[in-house]
Amino acid sequence: MTERTTGSGTLAFLPDGSELAGLIRAFDWRGTGLGELQQWPEHLRAVVALMLRSAVPMTLQWGREGWMIYNDAYAVLAGSRHPQLLGRTIRDSWSELAEFRQHAVQQVLDGHTLAYRNEHLVLWQAGLPQDRWVDIDYSPVVDAAGLPVGVLAIVKDTTERFQSAQRLSIAQEAGGVGIFELYPQSGRFEVSGAFRRIWGLDDEVPVTAALMNSLVHPDDRHSSIASEMESTHRLAYREYRRVDPRSGEIRWIAVRGKAVTVAGSAPRFVGIAADVTERRHTEQALVESERRWRRLVEQMDIKQVRHRNVRLLVAQLGEEAERQGRRSGGMVVLAEMLGKSSSQVSRFAAEKPVTPIGDRIAREIEQVFEKEHGWMDHVQWPAE
Repeated sequence: MTERTTGSGTLAFLPDGSELAGLIRAFDWRGTGLGELQQWPEHLRAVVALMLRSAVPMTLQWGREGWMIYNDAYAVLAGSRHPQLLGRTIRDSWSELAEFRQHAVQQVLDGHTLAYRNEHLVLWQAGLPQDRWVDIDYSPVVDAAGLPVGVLAIVKDTTERFQSAQRLSIAQEAGGVGIFELYPQSGRFEVSGAFRRIWGLDDEVPVTAALMNSLVHPDDRHSSIASEMESTHRLAYREYRRVDPRSGEIRWIAVRGKAVTVAGSAPRFVGIAADVTERRHTEQALVESERRWRRLVEQMDIKQVRHRNVRLLVAQLGEEAERQGRRSGGMVVLAEMLGKSSSQVSRFAAEKPVTPIGDRIAREIEQVFEKEHGWMDHVQWPAE
């Protein structure tokens, strides 16, 4: 029967229900740097007991050779290498990580602590290399005299989180979309790099509700991003102007967000922002273009449309398009105005049009611009 509670050799530090606890009991430790299991010192037993009762992946490297013990959670990360890793040294386990682990163990046994975040490792599983990203925290385990004798490593596989964040960052950059989180109690914003670039913020500048309000054009400060989200628990789609502090240019920023509450906690607000300046400029250009075409039509001499060569009209439209820097000819512009294809209106520009064709095109113009029939006959045209 396995000894559990008697004298100095008690094994009660190994919990029931743990796979690794059973493997540790069954393993012959006499040929390792840890010595016979029943003779393990209290500081070693304490750290193994803590490790085996944790749901977080942990390993223990003992001595400078790094004799390895780990828990059930780490066994999941080890995959097919489990249980062969148990009781092995750095030199004869995880060969592709030997140099990395040996450096960490030497540093910690010399009195340092180490922390790695999103450390990229290439691990071999089932004969194939796999890219993994991990967070690892290395801490010393000390003996009764306070001297480091082992290294405890807390490991977290961050591969899925890192790759998701990487994909999200690429998507943000490609789509020009920035993400923000607002914590209303402190007024603090957590923002992505894309968000900072959209609002013209340097990487080291702390982002707060007050700062965001100051960036908005004074005429658009009637409702700040923070105040609206706090009062309504959402931020309906809205476009704000900001003045670029470097160029003085006005940029249009679109934002939208909503409240997120987890397990009854105070809500935080998550949203997105995008620079829509180019779209605004395009819309304004289209509106101005529409006004110019309407003015041009209103100034046309209807007699030129109905009783003279329609090519005069096409030429006039072409000249106006050229002044605007468009490559379209007058026929294409006329087709756009009338909502028709170029082929449908090409017959209006025949070299010898008959009067009814001129009447038809005049009627088309009246319908498109919602004027009563005959309106163009009575317009007072300026003298040429």
